[in-house]
Amino acid sequence: MKEVYSKYINQYLSHLKNNKKYSSNTLISYENDLTQFEKFLVTSGFGFEDVDLNVLKSFLAEVSDPESRMFNIEKTKEFKYSSVSVSRKISALKSFFKFLYISKIVPKNYASFLTFPKKPKKLVQYLRQKETEKLFDPKKITETSLLEKAILESFYSTGMRSAELMNLKFSNINFGNNTLKVTGKGNKERVIPFGNECKNAIKDYLVIRDIINTSGSDLLFLNKNGKKLYPMYIYRLVKKNITKISDLKKKSPHILRHTFATHLLENGADIRAIQELLGHSSLSTTQVYTHISTEKLKKVYQKSHPKA
Repeated sequence: MKEVYSKYINQYLSHLKNNKKYSSNTLISYENDLTQFEKFLVTSGFGFEDVDLNVLKSFLAEVSDPESRMFNIEKTKEFKYSSVSVSRKISALKSFFKFLYISKIVPKNYASFLTFPKKPKKLVQYLRQKETEKLFDPKKITETSLLEKAILESFYSTGMRSAELMNLKFSNINFGNNTLKVTGKGNKERVIPFGNECKNAIKDYLVIRDIINTSGSDLLFLNKNGKKLYPMYIYRLVKKNITKISDLKKKSPHILRHTFATHLLENGADIRAIQELLGHSSLSTTQVYTHISTEKLKKVYQKSHPKA
C-alpha cells in the first residue's frame, strides 16, 4: 500500500517541478509534509479512498500536538509546528488533493474544506538607520572583504532574497542606468534599481572576480574557488556583520530585505512601489511593513504629546 502512496506523491511533486516550476525549497517542504501524511495514513490503516475531512483534521491535530511521537519527528525548540508550519501543511494537502481529484484518483476533494489557522501578528525585525550607517562605515573596509561588502550593499540596496542574490547573473547588471534583473519566486523576473555605493562595491569586487572566475561563469558572486555561493555561506557572512552592530535576535539575510523595505517606507516610498521592488505577488504581504511605521508613530506620539 505504501508504494501506491509514494507513487501518487512522486507524480504530484513531478507536476509541481515540471509544470508549476516550484522552487527546490518548496518541493522539499511539500515532500516532507506529504511523507508525514503518508505515515499517518499507513499507521492508521487508511487509504486515499478513505480520506475525508475528519481524517485530514485528525492528521493536522496529530502533527500540531507537541507530545505526539507517531512520526518520530524531532520537534526542536526552533520548530514546534507553529500556525505558520501548520498552514504550510494545509497548503500542501489542498494542492495535493486538488491534483488527485483532477487526475480522478479520488472522487472528492475534502482538503478544499480545510481552513487556515490565524497567524499571530509579528512585527518584522530590521536594522535602524544608525545601525545601517555602522554596517557600511567606510572605516570597516579593512575588516570586510570586497565580496562581503558587495553582498551586503546588494542586499540593502535592492532588497533581494538570498536565492536571488546567489543566482544573480553578471550579464543582468546594467551599470549604465544602475539596474539589475533578478529571477524571483515562480520564475518571475523583475528589474531593481541600485545606488552608487552598491555600484562601487560591486565594481571593486569585480577585480577579484575576474581573477577567480577561471570557468567563465556568468554568476556575479563566486567564492574564492570560483564556485557558486551556497545559502549557509551567505547566512554566516550576514550574521557575522550584523552581530557587530546590532542586538537583533535574528541576523539572517532576510533582515536586510526587511530593512530595505522599512527604510523606503519610512522615507516616503509608495507601498505599491515597494511591492514591485520586493517581487510580492500580493499587496497584503508588503503591508506588514506599514505595521512597523504605525508602531513607530505610536512611540513618537506617546513620547511627544502632552496628553499621551
